[in-house]
Amino acid sequence: MQIPLYLMFDFEDKKTYNFNKLGVIIMKWTIAQLKKKIHQDPTFEATVDLTEFMPKDEDLIAVAPTTVKGKIDIEDDTYFHFDLNIQTTLTIACARTLEPVEFSVDVEVRETFTDDEDDEYRQIDGISIDLSPIVWSNIYLEKPMRVLHPEAKEDDSFEESEESKRKGHPQLQELEKFKS
Repeated sequence: MQIPLYLMFDFEDKKTYNFNKLGVIIMKWTIAQLKKKIHQDPTFEATVDLTEFMPKDEDLIAVAPTTVKGKIDIEDDTYFHFDLNIQTTLTIACARTLEPVEFSVDVEVRETFTDDEDDEYRQIDGISIDLSPIVWSNIYLEKPMRVLHPEAKEDDSFEESEESKRKGHPQLQELEKFKS
């Protein structure tokens, strides 16, 4: 089931926002909307909720509301270029303590969509372009493999401590008395 899209024009800010039925800002435009927008104001800014894209079984705990600023450029009525600045904060579980660690993401990307199937760019799906999955994939690419909480010890040495060398294995303590 597809949720219908609603368009709102804010006369004070002179910006257009797309909403779904639930009132969540989405980043989906039809080709006609983009062609009209390029002549009015090719820039956009939105704060979107991307929690629906989060994987369920990962160390990713939460994603803060994501700010996306961008500019649209249309080339030959075939190529739709989006220059995006994506900013958010990911909450990731520490690799050692499982404590939450906040990781800031600030990335600049350029995404190009086309309806030409022979091109290497992203294909336009139907008559609209949805940037939400593209924004999420760029955020996910910036996520580090592992993070450490500031209070977690970064001790990757595998050397025995002096105390454990002196004591030895507890079960072998009794053999010490037979040592001559």
